[in-house]
Amino acid sequence: MVLAGMLLLAGCSAGTPAPPSDPFAIDERPATAGFYGELHRPPGATDDPIRRPAVLVVGGAEGGLALDPLAAALARKGFVSLAVGYFGLPGLPPTLREIPLEYFATALRVLAAQPGVDPARIVVWGASRGSEVAQLLAVDFPALVRGVVADSPSSVVHASSPSPHVAAWTLAGRPVPWASVAHQDDPRAPGATIDDDAVAGPILTICGGADALWPSCSFADAIAARSPRVTELDYPAAGHTFVGLHLQGVQAPGVAARVAAAGGRSQANTDAAIDAFDRAVRFIAGV
Repeated sequence: MVLAGMLLLAGCSAGTPAPPSDPFAIDERPATAGFYGELHRPPGATDDPIRRPAVLVVGGAEGGLALDPLAAALARKGFVSLAVGYFGLPGLPPTLREIPLEYFATALRVLAAQPGVDPARIVVWGASRGSEVAQLLAVDFPALVRGVVADSPSSVVHASSPSPHVAAWTLAGRPVPWASVAHQDDPRAPGATIDDDAVAGPILTICGGADALWPSCSFADAIAARSPRVTELDYPAAGHTFVGLHLQGVQAPGVAARVAAAGGRSQANTDAAIDAFDRAVRFIAGV
C-alpha cells in the first residue's frame, strides 16, 4: 500500500495500492506521515531478529514514483526499501522546485524505525536529480545516512525544473546554492559543488559513458576526486539511469521515450543494468 504524506503547504490524498503482482508486504502509514512513498518489506522481515541495511530510493526529474520498481527489486534481495516521491503526486508540488531536504529526512526516520532495519545502516539510492538529494542528505543529515548510491549522478546542485532561476532544494528554509546555466555541466561548478568529502560513509557511483542527458561519468569522477570512500562503476556504452529504466520495463507508460532520450545501446544498457544492480546489492549489504 502507499504511504501517503504531505508537505506543510499541501493537502494529501491517498495513493493507489501496490499492484497485486508485488509479492511483498507493504506497510501503510497515515496521511500525517509527512511524505508520499511506497514501503517494501521482504517476506519475514518483521519476524527476523537480525537487523539489516535499508534503502531510501529517490528518483529524478521524471517525478512521481517512477523508481518504485527499484525499491521492490531491492526488497527481493532482502532490504526493506522505501521509494519516496517529492513532486508530481497528489498533495505534492507540481514541479521540482524548492523541495525541503527535511522532507526526505522525515522519510529516512520512518524507514529507520521499521522492524528488521538497522538504523545505523541506511543507504540512499538517488538517481539523476535524486543523486543530488542522496549526497546532500549524507552531508547534512549524517546521523540518518550511512551510505550513498549515486546513480547517473551529478557532483553539483542544479536549478529547479523547469526554471533555471529558482532553487531545486532548500535546507532550513534557505535555498541550496545551485549551478548557473553556464556551469550546469561543470563537475566543479563554482558555489554549487556538493561537499562529498564531508560524507562519512561509502559512496557508490554508477554512470554510463554514453549518457545523453548530462556527463554523469565526469560528475562521478569529480565525486571520487573529493572523497576517498568512492567506488566507481563506469559503463562506457550505457546511457542515463539505465538501472531504473531496465527495472521499469519499456512497456511502462513513458519509459520507451525516456530510454530513447537517455542514450546508450539497448543491449549495453541491459547488461550494465544487471551488473550494476548486482554490485549495488553487494555494496548495500556491506555498509
